[in-house]
Amino acid sequence: MTDTPSSEGTPATVGQVITGEPFVVTREDSDQFESSTWIDRAYPDDAIPEFPEDIVEGFHLLALVDPVLQFALGKDRGSMWGLNYGLDKVRFISQVRLGDRVIPTFETLAVEPKDGGFKVLRRCTFTVEGAERPAMVADWWGYQLPRGVVEKARRS
Repeated sequence: MTDTPSSEGTPATVGQVITGEPFVVTREDSDQFESSTWIDRAYPDDAIPEFPEDIVEGFHLLALVDPVLQFALGKDRGSMWGLNYGLDKVRFISQVRLGDRVIPTFETLAVEPKDGGFKVLRRCTFTVEGAERPAMVADWWGYQLPRGVVEKARRS
């Protein structure tokens, strides 16, 4: 976990790289993801027999980007809040298997002012421990606002 600057300090984070805590996707995690996203209905077990059962879905990894970043940042939720703003590019480069230790890193590439807050572009990289190539790289925009900005705008 790292100390996170206040909203005013956000532009100074460009170039900063944060390494999060390693994590593991378990069979239970995978089953819950497949159930909640209907993958288990769209692709019954016998539909693709050659697909290895222990591979973690790429979109499962992508769904973990936000919570894993929040764990790494340790943000003061009392002063700021954020929204997903979109993705520029996502690539699933190499496989992650159930039980692999995944090392997440987040590099701030750009910060742009927007309506009292900031759009923040981060390169999110998940790499299996010991692997030469990353498993996933996603360029992800977040919209960070200090608390109170929305309420002030509504009252004006």
